[in-house]
Amino acid sequence: MSDYQPPLKADAIRRICLENGLEIPDTQWNLLEKWAALLLEVNQKVNLISRKETDLLWEKQILPCLALLIFRKFSPAAEVCDFGTGGGLPGMILAIVRPDLRLTLLDSRHKKVEVVQQMIKSLKLSNVQTLLGRGEELGKQSPWRQRFPFVTARAVAPLIDLVNWTAELRKPESVLHVYKGGEIKDEVFALAKKVSGIRVNKSLMVLKGYPKFAENKKYIISLEFSSN
Repeated sequence: MSDYQPPLKADAIRRICLENGLEIPDTQWNLLEKWAALLLEVNQKVNLISRKETDLLWEKQILPCLALLIFRKFSPAAEVCDFGTGGGLPGMILAIVRPDLRLTLLDSRHKKVEVVQQMIKSLKLSNVQTLLGRGEELGKQSPWRQRFPFVTARAVAPLIDLVNWTAELRKPESVLHVYKGGEIKDEVFALAKKVSGIRVNKSLMVLKGYPKFAENKKYIISLEFSSN
């Protein structure tokens, strides 16, 4: 017998979210489904996600982004910078599910910023904007210098690099949320040696009804910075 299991679709992902305490109203969920369809359409022309994994969009790409809202809190009306947004992950999802948040989706690749901006326009989202450039350079300029209390990143770069690249964008009191997989002890140790005043909050993504993230050692790493 085969162990093959078909990829989870939107309705299954919504049930998993609800089972884990994240209730998404119909208005936001319908927008999320529209965005997912747009992403797949655009992805045929511009490589936003791996074309080998488009069938896994909901469980491999969207669900981890929604998990951030399960495991972490964002204060109402907070500004959030999605660093290296690519196709809008997790920035577009946060903007849709939490319309009170104000999102800035930053990327250094013009083509990706352009298509994300087109999706924002198509969905008529008013709480999200795109920003083209390198974070370490933009953070030295007004109005971006020390602007954001929250930053998100799905990049594969080491934590120390993400901390350095986002340093000028973040407020002195801020949180950097990073998605990471595998063994990360060495990264956390290297970060602690080089940068002081950081509190590390590591959460294995243990979700009721979906054990794969925990089995594959997928984490949300939150680096909390203090001005003290």
